[in-house]
Amino acid sequence: MSTMGKLQIMLLLLIAAFSGCSESDEREYMGKNSIYIRTEGDPVILAMDNEPLKATLMLIRAYDKDVSLEIDVKYLTEGVENLVTVNPAVVTIPAGEKSVDFEIISNDKEGVEDKVYLEIGVKYPLPEADMGKVEEVLRVVVKPYMEAEDLTEEQQALLEGYKAKGLDLSKWIGVIPVRVSVEVPPTDGLESLINGMKKVYTGKTVITLSEDATAEQPILKMTNNPMGLTEFMYDMLRKETVENDMFWYYDPGEGMVNPYMAMMELIGLSKTTLETFEMTLDNIRVDFPQSGVSNVAFLGERPDIWDETELITIVPFAYDYSAWNRLKEILDAGDNELAQEYVEYGATLDPTQYLFYSGIDEDYWEDGNWIEPQGILTGNKLTFQFNFDHYNAGGYSIIRVEYTLSE
Repeated sequence: MSTMGKLQIMLLLLIAAFSGCSESDEREYMGKNSIYIRTEGDPVILAMDNEPLKATLMLIRAYDKDVSLEIDVKYLTEGVENLVTVNPAVVTIPAGEKSVDFEIISNDKEGVEDKVYLEIGVKYPLPEADMGKVEEVLRVVVKPYMEAEDLTEEQQALLEGYKAKGLDLSKWIGVIPVRVSVEVPPTDGLESLINGMKKVYTGKTVITLSEDATAEQPILKMTNNPMGLTEFMYDMLRKETVENDMFWYYDPGEGMVNPYMAMMELIGLSKTTLETFEMTLDNIRVDFPQSGVSNVAFLGERPDIWDETELITIVPFAYDYSAWNRLKEILDAGDNELAQEYVEYGATLDPTQYLFYSGIDEDYWEDGNWIEPQGILTGNKLTFQFNFDHYNAGGYSIIRVEYTLSE
């Protein structure tokens, strides 16, 4: 772990030591009863799907009576309204309970041309006098119809050649359903991940034949939502940066500058700024099958952020993050010394500085979470397993991905 990460752990321990609330007995907590809205899955709705996004509204403590709250939908993207329906629109938490589930459903199956961002909260006034504000709204993205890319005649010929050799990749070209399992270990360096995080969710990925594919080496490329991880990675990046309240928004003292906040001001970035974040994954190398099983190689190398002469082995996602693009444009121009100073201090938005912090081909963490990176194609299933970590990680996360074609 980095020196910065160790300092963050010390600060969090100090905060815990001086906390006035007992974690062992919630009845001792007499402060405001705050509200949290979360989802265990991917906070994504595909406009073309009928599958709802399942969410949960939670309180810190229960009441001795039923409590009803009206769900509020705030559209962050201008010019959009009535895109989703909440069911039920008014949720009721039964007496003695602290949570209630509800669903968010797409109304528009065709009309969404670009991503739409919205926040799911609660309408005011709140029904109980001791209720605090909504401490955590659910940020949701509604995505448009996903389409497969057209293949060239050369690519179609390659697919026919693979099929003649016993590898039918044509059925894997298109919009493919995916199931993702993610286990993030407790992370003392980030307040939002102190208890870790587990997610199991479904989604879709657009897969095509890579431009680098040859007759001897079939290569796939994931052009939209690779491994089903785009929103997960963006969430982790936000947790490390603009949502890192303790270490990105600290008071530097009179006459001093907080480089993180100064950098954000320089490029017009805030927690609520609507940014875009996309990923792709190329060079997914599929072997011709042996006894019906094809090994799939998907790892690549990247310079270590602490020593660019050293390479680490990771899943080589390519990132396109609008906030980083703006900052990088200023840095590349070379005429803003302050921007360079901010980045040298650590105030960067480069996704590669935060995502896949360590190599995953060996057990660098030695925390018991390492798994052998593996990709296998057999029949109607394409599966991957690999580790992941991030800048302030407390160890390896475990990611399992499964693509399954309908029979």
